[in-house]
Amino acid sequence: MANEGKNLTLLEASSIIAGNGIGGGIMAVPFLVSLNGIPSSLLVIGLAYLISVLLHLMIAEVATGSGDNPQVVEIFSRYLFRGRWKAPLTWAFFGIICLVFFATLAGYIAGAGEILSSLLGIPSIVSQLVFYVLGAGVAFFGLKAIGISEKLAILGMGIVFILFFIVTLSIPLQPLPMGFSLDARTLALFGMVMFSFAAFFAVPQAVTGLRTRPRLIPMAIVLGIGINLLVVLAVSFLSLLASKQVTEIAMIGWSQAIGPWAAVLGAIFTVLAMITSYWSISYALMTILQERFPLANLPAWLIATLPTLLVALFALTGFLGFMRLAGGGIAVLIALLFVPTYWQYRKANAGVKPLFLAGVWSHAIFQWVAMAGYLAMAVGSFISIE
Repeated sequence: MANEGKNLTLLEASSIIAGNGIGGGIMAVPFLVSLNGIPSSLLVIGLAYLISVLLHLMIAEVATGSGDNPQVVEIFSRYLFRGRWKAPLTWAFFGIICLVFFATLAGYIAGAGEILSSLLGIPSIVSQLVFYVLGAGVAFFGLKAIGISEKLAILGMGIVFILFFIVTLSIPLQPLPMGFSLDARTLALFGMVMFSFAAFFAVPQAVTGLRTRPRLIPMAIVLGIGINLLVVLAVSFLSLLASKQVTEIAMIGWSQAIGPWAAVLGAIFTVLAMITSYWSISYALMTILQERFPLANLPAWLIATLPTLLVALFALTGFLGFMRLAGGGIAVLIALLFVPTYWQYRKANAGVKPLFLAGVWSHAIFQWVAMAGYLAMAVGSFISIE
């Protein structure tokens, strides 16, 4: 991959960040919003956006100052893991990251397979294989191919969404849940929204693609997560207004309420949402593997993608189970490891002005807020909502 084109436009970099989050989490948010009510959900979603932008800017800060093509595993190895424990901790973290990635990617295969199987009337094993071929195929061709594909996919999702918006407003609308709750379900919602905004491993990709124009990096982060924020809000409100019963995968109940024809567009929207995340995350895993081992593209691609298909085919858990498991695993890793990594990075570069978090934003209180937010995300991801 060293010689492939890696320069990205602002829109392509933002699309990679947005695509990393758009998918499983966003499709699961409306179900949790229906359990909490609109007022408390709006507070949770707004807080999650601010904390997510803060942490992603910290990742961008460290990645930008860590040389060419930095990846999170190597960043931890450089700034956090020290002494005789450096090698075993780095390898342990690498192993955990691989397992979390496999669970996340398997969740997208399982979710998309369920939708395609229901829509087309084909066996789930066939629909999962189709999604795998389309998802893993683009990742094989590298960062530029992913950036272009993410941009086109988000454009397609936008067109479908506009059609859904127009038609939704023309049907009898359901009352919105206006209750206010602050309990375990609220924390579960916070965990899922934070997962929907999570693009930890896409940030180094954006940094690499915008290396010659670093001033665009924070704009790409704010815009990329902002796209996810708008999609979360729009999908939640419209699916709640349309659906007589909000389903775990929001688009299923939403399209059923609009009419049979909408099932096709709903399936396209949801599969595009999931495949954008699959592209970004599987490519990140390929890059991490190649930093750890002397692998060519083909074996790195096979190792990064094939196990995700096998995990999905064994059906160890359902769509929401995969998403919440992956979200909780990522949250624990990021909350416990990245903020201390940022501290070590700033200590090693004490004489250098921060690129993206200067002034009041460099205060330690914001770093503690970020850590607390991701620890809360981890707790929320494991809370029972039965």
